[in-house]
Amino acid sequence: CSLILATGGAAMVHAAYSSGTPALGVGPGNGPAYVERTCDLPLAIKRIVDSETFDYGTICASEQSVICDDDMVDAVQAEMKRQKFYFLTDEQREKLSKFILRGNGTMNPQIVGRSPQVIAQLAGITIPEDTRVIVAVDQGIGRGHPYSNEKLAPILAFYHAENYQKVCEHCCELLLY
Repeated sequence: CSLILATGGAAMVHAAYSSGTPALGVGPGNGPAYVERTCDLPLAIKRIVDSETFDYGTICASEQSVICDDDMVDAVQAEMKRQKFYFLTDEQREKLSKFILRGNGTMNPQIVGRSPQVIAQLAGITIPEDTRVIVAVDQGIGRGHPYSNEKLAPILAFYHAENYQKVCEHCCELLLY
C-alpha cells in the first residue's frame, strides 16, 4: 500500500510510522455523544446502542460517553433504560472502575470487545442478563476518572451539564483527554 492510516493506541501508531510506508496516525478515540434536546430521542439512543453492540465497542470511533443538558437527564436515562442500558450503582461503579484500567493506567485488555455480561462477571458485579450497554454516571474527566478513558467495550460514562455551552466544554475536555 502507499499510505497507512493508523487510528488507535500509541504502540500501533508508532508501528505504522516505523513501517517504512508513509503513515498518518492519530491517538485513541474518546468520542462523546451529545444527546441534544431537539433530537429524536429513541432514535438517538438506538444509534448509540447499535454502535456499542455491533462489535462490543471495539472501534475507536465508538462512543465512549453520553452527555446531555441537565434538564434532559431524566428523559435520556429513561430511554436508555428502556433500550437495555444498565446504570451501575455507586458500589458497582467503583468496583468496575478498578477493573477497566490496569495499574499503569492503560486499558485492561480483558474488557476489549467483550459482552456486558462477561465484563460484569470478570469485575465481580451482577447486572441484568438482558443488559446491552453498561453505564456509569460520572462528572470527572481525566486521570482518576477511568470512565472518561477510551474503553473499547460496551461501557459508557454518562455526563450532564447545565447548558449547551457547558456540554460543549465537557465534550472538548473528553476529546482532549
